[in-house]
Amino acid sequence: MKYKYAVASLSLFLLLGVAVPTLAEDKPSTIEITGRAAVMALPTTVTISFAVETDSPKAQTAVRDNAERTERVLAALKKVSDKDTKLRTTGFALSPVYEKTERVIGYRVRNTVVLESKDLDKTGSFIDDAAEAGVSRIGNLSFSNDKEEDLRKEAGLEALKRAMRDAEALAKAAGMTIKRILKITYDSREHPTIVMREAAPAAARTPIAVGEIPVQVEVHVTFEVN
Repeated sequence: MKYKYAVASLSLFLLLGVAVPTLAEDKPSTIEITGRAAVMALPTTVTISFAVETDSPKAQTAVRDNAERTERVLAALKKVSDKDTKLRTTGFALSPVYEKTERVIGYRVRNTVVLESKDLDKTGSFIDDAAEAGVSRIGNLSFSNDKEEDLRKEAGLEALKRAMRDAEALAKAAGMTIKRILKITYDSREHPTIVMREAAPAAARTPIAVGEIPVQVEVHVTFEVN
């Protein structure tokens, strides 16, 4: 009985060994193409982050000074903002400041406020007034469109069309034809962000030119070919 069991096991192993190459031979021939497209649109919203930083030998003093400066910055931004402008705090941090010997010599407080506004013409004023009010850093200035989801869909369809055209051209050149699409992977890319430098009050007003923003999409497509 032990001998018969061993022979049966060997026969099953050989049978599976033959089946694996057969499955591999049935794997379809494919072409992988990446289609790219971008739709240009005028922005409808500007977003800017403002950071207020204060240092002091005592943590309590650093927090108090930061609160006072942040209030001045908020007051300046509210003064130039309309009723639809949104202001929110996105981060508050208190951290020790070390000297080279790793001894604590003071404390630093950082408070970050983000502004969102549809009044794009006031972008330069937001920056200048915040700088004059005592903001430490201004960054992550970016423009967006309220209908970006629809724009991404539009760009995605165009990217797919381009991928299909490229696949058909390559298949034809290779003497093959496109049979069907096996897989589609959608990759949406955000428009670039403009990063501002460290804030510093200037005599001249900051000019901000608002132009069209690109809504970019990549579509990765796998085609089965004959």
